[in-house]
Amino acid sequence: MKKFAILSICTIVLAFHSPAAPTFTVDASRPAGKVSPLFYGLMTEEINHSYDGGLYAELIQNRAFLDSATTPVHWSVMNDADAAASIALDPTNSVNDQLTSSLRLTVTKAAKGHPAGVANSGYWGIPVQPKTSYRASILARADSNFSGPVTVSIVSDDGATVYATEKISGLAADWKKFEVTLKTGKVPPTAAARLVITLDHPGTVWFGLVSLFPPTWNDQPNGFRKDLLQMLVDLNPKFLRFPGGNYVEGDTIETRFDWKKTIGPIEERHGHPCPWGYRSADGLGLLEFLQWCEDMKAEPVLAVYAGYSLKGAYVNPGPDLEPYVKEALEEIEYVTGDTTTTWGACRAKDGHPAPFNLTYVEIGNEDFFDKSKSYDERFAQFNELPSRQSIRS
Repeated sequence: MKKFAILSICTIVLAFHSPAAPTFTVDASRPAGKVSPLFYGLMTEEINHSYDGGLYAELIQNRAFLDSATTPVHWSVMNDADAAASIALDPTNSVNDQLTSSLRLTVTKAAKGHPAGVANSGYWGIPVQPKTSYRASILARADSNFSGPVTVSIVSDDGATVYATEKISGLAADWKKFEVTLKTGKVPPTAAARLVITLDHPGTVWFGLVSLFPPTWNDQPNGFRKDLLQMLVDLNPKFLRFPGGNYVEGDTIETRFDWKKTIGPIEERHGHPCPWGYRSADGLGLLEFLQWCEDMKAEPVLAVYAGYSLKGAYVNPGPDLEPYVKEALEEIEYVTGDTTTTWGACRAKDGHPAPFNLTYVEIGNEDFFDKSKSYDERFAQFNELPSRQSIRS
């Protein structure tokens, strides 16, 4: 470094006294030094909907009716002058302890040719492509006077064009999962479309989750947009740091990236507020991040929560921090443990029996904001992770 600094100063002095214009020459034909290929990689974050509405291929916004406690945002009534319906959130009819609210659709007037129902505008429109299959998944139940059918369609914003449609029936008093494939024909591409669910006669139906996926990367059922992930694969990154920066910490301890709440079926994921003013569905969870690394043939760099959150809350080093150290150990076991371990078996149940390779773990994110100055002690406590045995039940 000293030699470089001296040469730089000499160059500046010579340039000052020389009447000739200074030149700078780069010889790209031969490398001057060795640089680790691991220096080139990716770090992403849930900012401006880079996950929900971006990389994560889910097309329905507020699919679990949890984005607001008072209003079914991104959902609207669908009817004409000869039909009538109303919608409302219903926390008293929840699917399970994770999906804690549902959408109640009450149709008081409808007939064939004059249906009524509910529509979702997606993330700035539902993108329609010709000759494409979309997978719709709906958790629903009905009152005793209604069993169906229910029509599920992708429809233009003005209601004039139906791009794809299917029917489901057999609704009952208990929650049931329905899956249909919506296939478009030779239609012009557009984003000016909505997902519409309608009834053609009166009744009351509750929806606990409504999901719609286009074709995904590697046909993963809870996967990524093909076009965006292909761009990232083409960059040939050598690492992926995840699940992000501020997204790891959350604004509060309660809204951190709590990895255990991001695994399993999507109907078991409650989601959480992210630091950028909207709710994350947690569809892109720990396993999906790991599969993303696998798809890119990139090293995973796993960031673990280290006891500090953005709005200033922190966990005291010592006994108070121990549950979070254990949480990190269990997370590492989910990533690397074989099927004889508690969390390795959980990963296998989630669809990936083989352990992932993990070399790099990042402890916290931007903990220099912590005014308690406790990071050194918290880091030391986490830094003992490699010497501890895996957590087993």
